[in-house]
Amino acid sequence: MHRFFVEEDYAKTITLKGKLAHHIGVVLRMTVGEELELVFDDGVIARCTLQSFEKNRVTVAAREILAQGNEPSVQVTLGQGLAKGEKMDLVVQKAVEVGATTIIPLALENSVARFDNERSQKKVERWQKIALEAAQQAKRDVIPKVEPVQDLQQALTKDYDLIIMAYEGETQVTLKDILAGQKYGKILLLIGPEGGFAEEEVELCRSKGARTVTLGSRILRTETAGIVAISCIFYEYE
Repeated sequence: MHRFFVEEDYAKTITLKGKLAHHIGVVLRMTVGEELELVFDDGVIARCTLQSFEKNRVTVAAREILAQGNEPSVQVTLGQGLAKGEKMDLVVQKAVEVGATTIIPLALENSVARFDNERSQKKVERWQKIALEAAQQAKRDVIPKVEPVQDLQQALTKDYDLIIMAYEGETQVTLKDILAGQKYGKILLLIGPEGGFAEEEVELCRSKGARTVTLGSRILRTETAGIVAISCIFYEYE
């Protein structure tokens, strides 16, 4: 059953318009009587039935309010070093699918990708759209936020219960060592770009209380490392 997010509060009957209506009626070719799930702006999730179609308008009736339950018990923010090409698209998509709450694109010393302010804003808009589509596909209860591109100092200003830095220079401490027997509410996971973290960045993070960890003996690509680490965190907790 398809799930969609709507920017309106819950109502028993709602009319969907524009791109969403086009997607339901034209792209998916859904028909009157079919069911779908809507996540409303006030957090209500409902199973609904399609009642009628008009040009760029779809009328939907709510049948049942659903209990929320697709969100993980721990909130993981992924701080991802900017990667080149379409790798960031993949990171955002898969991070949302596996359960990340927030994604922070990080402009780091060894980042190959560099954006000016205008291009950076357009990229974030694109990534937020990817996050929306991934959240719908994965039946998330919320749309994870993609933050503006920022540097490491900015990313470390918020409060977290635990900061984890995946670092190739760490060979002993693992994720399991840090997470075993502990329960954290908010975790910041830091993943470097293709060139890895600079030594100064590692020292900065450690000075802010970050724990460096190894993800194993095999070197993972930047677009793989974050997804693996997030999956390991949720496996440990859930």
